[in-house]
Amino acid sequence: MMSNFKMAITLDDKAYSSDQLQRLKYERALHVLHEFKELGVKLTDANGRDYSSADLNWLEPDQALNLLEKTHTRLGADQTYDLMKPLFDDSERRWKQFNQRPIEEQGCWLGVTKFDIQGLTLADFQAAMATAQDGETPYQIMPEHYGVKGTIQSGQTIMEAFGCFGEPTMTKGVATPEIPSFTGAQRHTDYPVCVAGALQLADGFDIHVGAIHEVKPVAGGLKIVSTFFCPKDAPKAIADGHTIHFALEVGEMLKLLAESK
Repeated sequence: MMSNFKMAITLDDKAYSSDQLQRLKYERALHVLHEFKELGVKLTDANGRDYSSADLNWLEPDQALNLLEKTHTRLGADQTYDLMKPLFDDSERRWKQFNQRPIEEQGCWLGVTKFDIQGLTLADFQAAMATAQDGETPYQIMPEHYGVKGTIQSGQTIMEAFGCFGEPTMTKGVATPEIPSFTGAQRHTDYPVCVAGALQLADGFDIHVGAIHEVKPVAGGLKIVSTFFCPKDAPKAIADGHTIHFALEVGEMLKLLAESK
């Protein structure tokens, strides 16, 4: 890793250390491993021996993360969708229920993750965002990424769990420089770059869930404000928990970039 790379992260204005976030990453990975096992996915060690549920709980964090990354890669997006379709159908039903009231009436919960980074540039961030969906990267950075197709510029389909909560949802969306007005989020005008997007279900239903990433170059690095939004008729815990999702998704993406420089 480049020697001058440093990163400080706050979740809703509370500082989290790298060790704390790595622990949360491990715990989310273990959650997904247990769910895969319950769904009948074969999880084995290097000798082909099946892991029991108890075995999974005794894996070192790095072992659990590596096992999940390999399992995500082996399954791929299509097989994962077929495997988890009942869960995706259930999530779709819930998000439609959360959107029964007009979004202008209920408003949005917001969860804000902030990054203060030294050693990377705006161009580095833009390059990382352009490749974040490639190959195994989605699985390396966030355990609850179940599959990604396409790009944020042309249109992206992603299967992920929002807020380290509930079950994964299949959504699609396209990036825009404009913050959706219904979110109530205020544009940070001193941050020149804004990448935002509101998501739809596979059938085109707008669930009023999405992300706003604002970026500002500073001396020796950059600052990022990542805001998650969702309807207030959904559990607030989703917006609160997605600060963790962003801390891992964006933070791990930037760490991979720093390691490659």
